[in-house]
Amino acid sequence: MLDDKGLTKFRAVLILAVLVLSTIGASFLAIRSTQSVALNPTTLVDMAGRTVQIPSSVDRIVVLNSYWTEILCTLGAADKIVGIDKYSTSSHYIPSKVRNLTVVGDLFKGINIETVIALSPDVVIMDYGYGKTGEIISALEGLGIPVVALVSRNFSDQTTAIRTLGKVLNAEKSAGDLAGFMDSRHSFLLSTAAWIPASERPKVLICKLDVWQERLIYTYANSTYGTLAEDLGGINVALRDFPDQSWPKVSMEKVLAWNPDVIIVLGYDNASLASQLDTVSNSSWNQLKAVKEGKVYTILIGSKVAGAYLDWGPRMILGEMQLAKMIQPEYYANLDVSGAAQMLFTQFYNTGALSGS
Repeated sequence: MLDDKGLTKFRAVLILAVLVLSTIGASFLAIRSTQSVALNPTTLVDMAGRTVQIPSSVDRIVVLNSYWTEILCTLGAADKIVGIDKYSTSSHYIPSKVRNLTVVGDLFKGINIETVIALSPDVVIMDYGYGKTGEIISALEGLGIPVVALVSRNFSDQTTAIRTLGKVLNAEKSAGDLAGFMDSRHSFLLSTAAWIPASERPKVLICKLDVWQERLIYTYANSTYGTLAEDLGGINVALRDFPDQSWPKVSMEKVLAWNPDVIIVLGYDNASLASQLDTVSNSSWNQLKAVKEGKVYTILIGSKVAGAYLDWGPRMILGEMQLAKMIQPEYYANLDVSGAAQMLFTQFYNTGALSGS
């Protein structure tokens, strides 16, 4: 037990330690603040409506989403990325030199703040509104690290995000060209669908059959891919029955009652698609009009394999074009998905993004 003299010394040491730690923290924030002022920061409003100050020249970026990583690379910023999230490591469309960078965590389980600090980023690019995004943004901003928050809810968000990243990188011309490539094709798809009469709009089921062992399937209703079915000239049976749900699970009885004209099965790789098609070959599915008429199609989604287009980011327009040709083959007969893909990758991706090397 400490006597009065010992207790006094202990208090003195404790106070000194607190002062040292406070000084270190204040110094770090002061350095960040001084750097920002010295670099004549640029002010922009991100997609969360936040006013953010970033250095006029951004040279070191930590990015926390594979689709934002992909867009940064298409805008010529691959060499500026110093840290990534864990999902960026498995994307076929991100160059290997970026996929192999330091992983700082993810937005669901959280990130390693110390690792981010060690990378000395000029800015962090990330989503907001789910997982641990709120606390991550607060922690980074508390350290004086600028954060640009983006969001993916629909096609329009993709081009807005691309233009925002163009401002971050001082690459507004390249960003405008990429967004324009996407916007022009998206507008063509919508304007074409607007002329399709109701009597010529097929009943469409967009689904994943991964829970079939429970005698249920996932359907895409009031979700990005689900609403696309209607935008492109179809009638989404799941959306009509479940307007307030994004991915309702339904029974085979419900599918039989819908009896769709077109079935589109989504999967992250070819093995998944093949496995799901095995389900469609059973007797119950054979009763459906779409199966009888050979109008069951598959689409690769995500970014894990070559040819997966339906995803957030620039490839989304290619996925929309694929859907359009499946839902309305006559109206979109002259739509050249392969040609558009070649143009996109040639103009905006390097050869490494095409080969996955």
